[in-house]
Amino acid sequence: MADVDNRNRNHRSNRAGQPNPKREARAKAAERHVMTVSEACAKDIERSLAGVREFDGMPTGFVAAMKAKVQTAVAPEEQVAEDVENAETAEVEAAPETEAAPEPVEEPAEEIAEVESAPAEEPAPVLPEVTVLDASATQAILDNGRGYAQFCDMAVLAFASFTNPGGGYIQGYLGQEATLCADSYLYNVLDKQRKWYGENRRRNINCELYRNRALVVPAVRFERKHVHAYADVIVAAAPNAKRARQEYRVSDDALLDALRDRIRFVLAICDELGREKLVVGAWGCENNGFDAEAVAELFRKELASGDFKVKQVFFAVPSTRWDEDFAKFEHVLANFPERNEESYAQVAARAAAARAAEQAQAAAEDDEDDDDWRKYL
Repeated sequence: MADVDNRNRNHRSNRAGQPNPKREARAKAAERHVMTVSEACAKDIERSLAGVREFDGMPTGFVAAMKAKVQTAVAPEEQVAEDVENAETAEVEAAPETEAAPEPVEEPAEEIAEVESAPAEEPAPVLPEVTVLDASATQAILDNGRGYAQFCDMAVLAFASFTNPGGGYIQGYLGQEATLCADSYLYNVLDKQRKWYGENRRRNINCELYRNRALVVPAVRFERKHVHAYADVIVAAAPNAKRARQEYRVSDDALLDALRDRIRFVLAICDELGREKLVVGAWGCENNGFDAEAVAELFRKELASGDFKVKQVFFAVPSTRWDEDFAKFEHVLANFPERNEESYAQVAARAAAARAAEQAQAAAEDDEDDDDWRKYL
């Protein structure tokens, strides 16, 4: 499911102008759930509340690592240039003006080979294992997480509303963040962060691109059918491409740049937390207006860059009847870390043509097998 910013929609009725019974039922169920977990998970909630962290901008550890990486890449080039300059200066100073040029002295073959040999290549960065799952984020956590908070090694990205705790979960709205709330006590913690959401609303809308601001709720317990696991929750909002286009005429290139920067922000937070596993998905798709293929490609580029330490990344993208997000993510990441040169549209068109040909052939065979009843008259 896609993330939805439900700002100013909490009291909206359905298209017919009548109350929405299904949403109202979900809202009542959400209230009951919040009350139940507040008692059943009181100690876990207290622990998570005490450990909530705010990130405003890229984590300092990631910024320092990127600076060190740049300096490491530049240093050999500067050293080579300096050595060449020093050698030329030494030759000029050492050569007498009146003396004849000395005869060349042959250097040992071993020394020549050592000088001419290229410097050793740096080891290739260790890239994460990437898996695309036809499952919800909660299911990915339960299948791959750990059952004790102190051994938590996983983080999950909540496709957050930038201004509304839980993405309208308590009002009965749907979405990936609301689903995470329904399977945990996440909303109980987010509801206590009203000041942070208010600051987002007042100062950080930024033409609906939002800013690199996130909350981290540590070691949240997720549970379904008596199976549980823990994961840190990274609460971060993708840019709202639909509103940015409609209300501020933000270009597509600027939107993709903003989303890529936000993806780097989330991956950097995961590194800062020291988590080896990360659950993400079709972040920013559907209601936020980004195409799933473009989002998957941005994730692929960043994960293939070698800038991040996460070891396993699970893309939890439930397949549905109304979108092709799962198929697009599966297509883009099929050859990770390599880029899939064919677009999803090309593959889908070829598959559709093949299906049409099969159907035509089957119909032709059926026609041949049909017995003409008129010959029996």
